[in-house]
Amino acid sequence: MAFLNPPSISVPGFTGRRHFAHWLARSILFLSAVVLGAGSAQAANDRGLLLEATKGEKRVYLLGSIHLADESFYPLREKIERAYAISDALVVEADILAMESNPALQMKIMQESVYPAGQELKDHISPAVYKQLKDWLAKRQIPEQNFSRLRPAIAMITLSMVEMQARGLDPNAGIDRHFLSQAHQNNATVLELESVLEQIKMLNNLDDPELYLQQTLEQVAEMDSFVPRITKAWKSGDQNDIYDLVIRESLDENPEYAPLIDKLFYQRNRGMADKIRDFSANHDTLFVVVGAGHLVGEGSVTELLKKAGYSIQQI
Repeated sequence: MAFLNPPSISVPGFTGRRHFAHWLARSILFLSAVVLGAGSAQAANDRGLLLEATKGEKRVYLLGSIHLADESFYPLREKIERAYAISDALVVEADILAMESNPALQMKIMQESVYPAGQELKDHISPAVYKQLKDWLAKRQIPEQNFSRLRPAIAMITLSMVEMQARGLDPNAGIDRHFLSQAHQNNATVLELESVLEQIKMLNNLDDPELYLQQTLEQVAEMDSFVPRITKAWKSGDQNDIYDLVIRESLDENPEYAPLIDKLFYQRNRGMADKIRDFSANHDTLFVVVGAGHLVGEGSVTELLKKAGYSIQQI
């Protein structure tokens, strides 16, 4: 099929549909992640964001994920690794490792990520925004054809991933992948709150994806200041600071982000909380790894579980 022509849909460093699907799946997790960079403190002394939810005999550990990180974050705090070790199942937003061995799923991801043959991104966004994208591509020395058929939301998250990796962060070092690797190696139970395909469809149904692409292009430089701030917040396990940085400041500075925040966080939080409750009915202890933005503030997974009768404490 024409839409699988690798040169027209590849992203930097990748040429085939399998590699593109891997890149894209990691990129999608980026949007709901708390993205961190290296710090000077020893990783084992970092508090991180780990919560414990209990209801009767049921226990759920909630770990705020770092979807992109580096070697400085390991080893994780002993209490985090111990919580995983005593749990009956690992619960993640999406099982990236399972996707990587599923060619049929990879093809579906491709179909949802690019325009059909004969259509290009420039046909669906304004000339001004497309010029901004071209300028960014030139700065990063990325061929225009790599983005020419990506849908706007997919272009947005892909360029975000490029910027974060340019700052030394690596999706292969992400906390969710760290635990998925252990689970798959040991044939442990892995449960999904969503799926990569569901996430892509959600992104492609945003009300105004061009707006978010434009603002992502305009805010690229802010990553230099955002990364150290959010690093400090996560290392100290400060829920208020994480909420301010991930959600509140975004809404204060860009009120038009409200529909995006609602779709990326609040709507998904409700679905995640419901699934966690369902999974908990069949497992005494769960270890849940989700983007830390899903665990803080009103409307968070944490608050929804509390309303459902769980007692919550940060540990």
